[in-house]
Amino acid sequence: MSYTLFQSLTQLENHVFPATESIKQLIQTIARDVVRFRRNTQISYHFVARATHVCDEINDLIRKVDENDDWDSYDKFTEAIDILEELLLDSTVTIQDEVQRHFGGERDIDGYIASATNWENNREKLRSFLTKLRPNSEIWNLLLLDDDEDAEIIEAGKHDDASFLLELHQAIKGHSFRKAAEGTVPQLIESVNDRLADLYALAQGEVLENDLTIFTTQTAMLVFGIMDLSMNPSADKNSIHHLKLGPVWVEAHRLLDHFCDITEGALHSDITTNMMTSATLSYTQLMKQVGKIRQPYHAQALALISLCRSLARHYEDLTKEQRTATNVEPLEDACKKTLAALQLAASSVSMLRSFDMNTPENARVHEEFSAARAKIQDCCSHFGLTSHWDRFERTFQQAVEKDRSRTAQLREILTARPLRSPNDTSNLVRVNVKVRDRDPAGDIIRSFSLDVEPETRLRALRWHISKALDQQESARRGSQDGESLVQCRVHVAIEEITSSRDCELVLVLA
Repeated sequence: MSYTLFQSLTQLENHVFPATESIKQLIQTIARDVVRFRRNTQISYHFVARATHVCDEINDLIRKVDENDDWDSYDKFTEAIDILEELLLDSTVTIQDEVQRHFGGERDIDGYIASATNWENNREKLRSFLTKLRPNSEIWNLLLLDDDEDAEIIEAGKHDDASFLLELHQAIKGHSFRKAAEGTVPQLIESVNDRLADLYALAQGEVLENDLTIFTTQTAMLVFGIMDLSMNPSADKNSIHHLKLGPVWVEAHRLLDHFCDITEGALHSDITTNMMTSATLSYTQLMKQVGKIRQPYHAQALALISLCRSLARHYEDLTKEQRTATNVEPLEDACKKTLAALQLAASSVSMLRSFDMNTPENARVHEEFSAARAKIQDCCSHFGLTSHWDRFERTFQQAVEKDRSRTAQLREILTARPLRSPNDTSNLVRVNVKVRDRDPAGDIIRSFSLDVEPETRLRALRWHISKALDQQESARRGSQDGESLVQCRVHVAIEEITSSRDCELVLVLA
């Protein structure tokens, strides 16, 4: 697996010139370490892949100089070689160190503190190396490289942080120390672990995201280290005995609670913005529900969503000082309750033909719709939007009547002709069509095998086949007019041609 990854990271597309041979070897050396990393993986993979891409670009410039006497390419590749080679050389020390790193196995608490510091330093260095191969960097601007894939790199760092912290979280949760500890210590450790997860979640998307991520991860590394040392038979028992006692973990929990409170206060304005984002996500989910709701509730769903969106826009128009938790909570409650009502409506109707408004399930849908309307009304009252609510009520009642009328029309039409089950093939005809070139004895271009109802017209078959045929192939053969593609009566039904369950046809391209 690692070797496959190694190949994909270091594969050069262009011919390697002697001037870039050292760069190629450096990339391969670095890649052999990177594929063995247990943390900071995505950032490092992108670094190697970007270095390989830049090396390819340099080789292409050398080729242009070789073939076209291009001095502009000469100036670019000679400068780029020096920049890339120096960057790769600078990265080797950090990469050789990182390949040995993970977490655990230290001899004392100082070792775990040093390990946490090392993680932060390597994390920062690896990201700085990659930054020098990203858009707006010296070498990127020099070579005028494309930046289409940069969004993926932005997410790579978040992925590395989340993966490593999750690994620490699981290691703490499953550590044998929790079983050996006394009294309430196991519960305190679990609470500390959950608080770390909460703090990391709080950090996402914030101004202080990087600082909070570092703090949370280093704290988790130290928590794991304390637990590990407590179970180490070679450790000094007198120095680690207190680590198994409640007061240590009570204090750890208290400090984390205090830090979370400070963080929430410092980021209050950003957090309320995030709360708004949560509400916004709720009504985005409302939009996605519409495609899942059948006609008996379709217009009502649109009416509910319309007012939720209006309320969300009203919140967005508030001043920064007004965007508080007190103001966002009614909106979030309205969106969540509406979402629950729409999800129930989506699951309550499976077939319009058999829909019955009087079933207990559909009665629950109406109860959920009423509850959602009540939450929306509360939100309107909170924001002083009484006129919005009055208009909505009129619109909603019109939507109820529209759904009833449309459902009745649909049932009348759909029940007039029974729907064939997808598994019922008893009345279908297997039509095998050979598409030939120019005449009935010409070369066979494509073959199709279609199961159709006897009433199906040849025109419908021809349309299906013409869609499947490659457009370029048809154009090359000069087929412009659809009618000229076949030499038969396309309005004829299959049942007029054969009474058998199988039928052979030839479609001739003009």
